[in-house]
Amino acid sequence: MVHLPQNYNGLNKNRYLQGKGKTKNKQIGYLVGIGICVIIVTAFVFSQIFFPIILGRTPKVEVPSVVGMNLAHAKKILQDEKLHAVVKDSLFSDVAAPEVVLEQHPVPGDKLHQDGTVYLVISKGSSTVTVPSVVGKPFQEAFIILRNLDLHSTVVDSTYSDIYPVNTVIRSVPSAGAKALKKSTVKLILSKGSEPRADTLDYEMIPYYF
Repeated sequence: MVHLPQNYNGLNKNRYLQGKGKTKNKQIGYLVGIGICVIIVTAFVFSQIFFPIILGRTPKVEVPSVVGMNLAHAKKILQDEKLHAVVKDSLFSDVAAPEVVLEQHPVPGDKLHQDGTVYLVISKGSSTVTVPSVVGKPFQEAFIILRNLDLHSTVVDSTYSDIYPVNTVIRSVPSAGAKALKKSTVKLILSKGSEPRADTLDYEMIPYYF
């Protein structure tokens, strides 16, 4: 029961009761907020302190050096230390063969928890290739040879030749032995075969009599 002063009329009584209700709701809200904060802090403490102690945190290991190794070998070395390997990038290199590890993070000697991840950068090999000799080869064979080296090819001209059969490569640009960027185009000149000769007619000399 709420005791009100004797001089309170009905309107004042309602206002007084509403004010009491709002104050009580605020108090409940504060208590709920404090309770949520306590739950969050308790969960954090248990997850970061008590659970690792109870369950046991994975031990740290020294990250081995895998730079210069083939990717498959590098993964095996890291797996032996209970570490994961993830390739995060690949770069062209004129000195390292394809799939050789160029960089690693964390660097060798750093400490990392078991089941941690080591990120690798590997080589895509050289950005250039040596143009092979395709002179004297049929166009289809030259096309396949160049494609296998990651080079494109296109026929830019054809000319007569007494040496090379029809559709045989006479010349390439760049020529054999030159360096070309991968996926660049090698221009080919093909043979049209021997040049046709003009027909010759044998004329019989008819004597003229005077």
